[in-house]
Amino acid sequence: MKNKEADTELESRLLEILVHPCRIEDIRRELPNAGKNNLKNALDVLIADGRVMKNKKNRFAVSAHYGCAAGTYLATERAFAFVAPDYPEGEAKPDDLFIPPNASGGAWHGDRVLVKVSERKNNRGRKEATVIRVLGRAGKELTGELVQRGKAFFVQPTSKKYPEIAVDKHDLGEAAVGDCVAVSISHYGDEQFMPQGVVRADLGESGTMEAAIAAVLHENGVYDVFPNEVLEQALAIPQEVDMGTAGKRLDLRDKLIFTIDGDDAKDFDDAVSLEKLENGHYLLGVHIADVSHYVTPDSPLDAEAFRRGTSVYFPGHVVPMLPFALSNGICSLNPKVDRLAFSALMEVDKDGRRYGAKFAKSVICSKARMTYNKVNKILAGDKGLREEYAFLVETAETMNNLAHALYKRRIERGALELDIPEAEIRVDENGKPVEIRFRERGESEKLIEEFMLQANEAVAEYMCKRELPTVYRVHENPDPDKLRVFASFARPFGYRIDPSKPEDTAQFQTVLRGAKNDPKQRVLPTLLLRSLARARYADECIGHYGLKAKFYLHFTSPIRRYPDLVAHRMLQKALLGEEFTAADETMCEEAADQSTNREQAADNCERDIDKLYIASYMQQFIGEEFDAEVSGVQSFGVFVALENGCEGLIRAELMTGDFYQYDEEHMAMVGRHTGKRFTIGTPMRVKLLAASDTTGQIDFAPADGSLPVSEKLDRPRREDTDRAPRGNRAERRRHSGKGRGGKPGKGKKPPTRKRR
Repeated sequence: MKNKEADTELESRLLEILVHPCRIEDIRRELPNAGKNNLKNALDVLIADGRVMKNKKNRFAVSAHYGCAAGTYLATERAFAFVAPDYPEGEAKPDDLFIPPNASGGAWHGDRVLVKVSERKNNRGRKEATVIRVLGRAGKELTGELVQRGKAFFVQPTSKKYPEIAVDKHDLGEAAVGDCVAVSISHYGDEQFMPQGVVRADLGESGTMEAAIAAVLHENGVYDVFPNEVLEQALAIPQEVDMGTAGKRLDLRDKLIFTIDGDDAKDFDDAVSLEKLENGHYLLGVHIADVSHYVTPDSPLDAEAFRRGTSVYFPGHVVPMLPFALSNGICSLNPKVDRLAFSALMEVDKDGRRYGAKFAKSVICSKARMTYNKVNKILAGDKGLREEYAFLVETAETMNNLAHALYKRRIERGALELDIPEAEIRVDENGKPVEIRFRERGESEKLIEEFMLQANEAVAEYMCKRELPTVYRVHENPDPDKLRVFASFARPFGYRIDPSKPEDTAQFQTVLRGAKNDPKQRVLPTLLLRSLARARYADECIGHYGLKAKFYLHFTSPIRRYPDLVAHRMLQKALLGEEFTAADETMCEEAADQSTNREQAADNCERDIDKLYIASYMQQFIGEEFDAEVSGVQSFGVFVALENGCEGLIRAELMTGDFYQYDEEHMAMVGRHTGKRFTIGTPMRVKLLAASDTTGQIDFAPADGSLPVSEKLDRPRREDTDRAPRGNRAERRRHSGKGRGGKPGKGKKPPTRKRR
């Protein structure tokens, strides 16, 4: 860690010095104590990253001095592209640079590049630039359809942002023409040769939803099959608790402990308990599956869990982080069997104040497998269920009262209540989508969330105050520029947001409270969510903005999240008084980075696969009309969302009655003659034109002027926008919710719901 900090400091000093061109001798005079090798290495890093350049006269300077900039290459499905320049944290985001045709320098979509910026501008006022060097490739594999022309074979990538790739017939593997395949790039192409590749996986018949799902998983590095050595280790673990090898533990098997999960949940990694203490306070118990007892450091199971980082969920399926022998077996807190747990026991009063916490490895026996649905009905007074579960009714009611107190204290300290409706896709026994609706959060869901937050905060506080290494869940303050955009949308509703004071969450709480009771404002919470930073994992505790928590980490889901497993190991080491080493710090740092990356990949998978299922479900309604509202605006059209969360695009050319132009500053489509504006939240009546279960693309038209349903549509793909779908799991996960699944339902229903 110290070496890394020293390297970063040296690089920062170099960037300060190289605002003006310098020879190497000048740099050494400015930094006499840097050391020759350290200086060379730091310069090499800065040059490789595109932040520093060396001219023909051997003078070094920051790239901007030579009229250059580093950034991310963003291809389009046409001949031109853009580059999003890098910019220092806290500064305003610069405009994207326009890359005209034949100026790509061999760059592919997502690559990091160095560009030479021109003073010339395109017709939209963006500066033009030319790619002069590819600094780093975004990926080595693509998916697409295998085609044959004459005796030659090619892969046509799924996204038209990428060029066609030639494949030698000896590199086809088992793939047949017409299959969807994964191809690794062996040569990116140049003036003489087109790109070359090798087929690595056959994903199924192209043009099917199954192949499209397999492609999404493969593109994001998500693999369903575990290596043999991992499965062998998992299967060798006994499926019953062996107290002889469990170690000394707190025996809680006689306590009233139970789980509360979704109806279709198969793994139960958390259980709860609540007891009244003699002083009138409560002992809140959060008991988490002791995965670390079975998944030991440096074992095949641990290496695979680290690689996966998280479980991935999509309708009717899960790609687990751990084999089912663990996740659904010995690690799952199943009812009426002994299970090993890691318990957080917290003393709280009736108003939700926490007076202390202790942590212990334990053995428990869950007294019941409760569901959200059942507990919600019990709390609502269902007579039959209250009789069936009479032994826990009083405890459940006390828990609910305590959860309300905890929630109140959290909101009072400034936490944001981003309770955005989440679309739920229900499938039948064959995996076909049969219903899309918004998942309701009842009392029991909120109860579990509050209890898990308490455990996560208590563990984080224990580790942070002792300055011990672990993996934290962190959430930085939002970017003031993004808040300014949000403030402009909130102003017409009477809210005065000060973007320069992001730490003042009370101003956002006012918006969220107002939006609850006004259907016209219901878009505001989603817009606020998009203005916030993305939560991530880190090896230092810097707090959680959305929760307004000084200390926070993930402790409660080690079956499905690797950071939780690391938190368990580090906490146990602290409780045993063992000495922490530099290797522990390095491991926490690496686990944080890997887990953040794998979480992003999981979010991408869940978002893109959900789009396939939604499109598949909506195919039955092609030609029908729906009430919708604008959920996003781009230069090529407006995105609209139905009341069930389904989202699609209306192309600009289909917006009849006027010539509409894109107002980027106000994110609106404005009629040149009528002045009519379409911005986020504008209600519309729309007609469904097309829905593809292989691309996830859904196309609408205004109901009073749509194209014939059969007409082919050639529109920008959804991935051309940098927006997540409204209210989806990916955006919710950014803020550290404890996502739970729902029960697949049956029956064909049109996409409607009551406005809230």
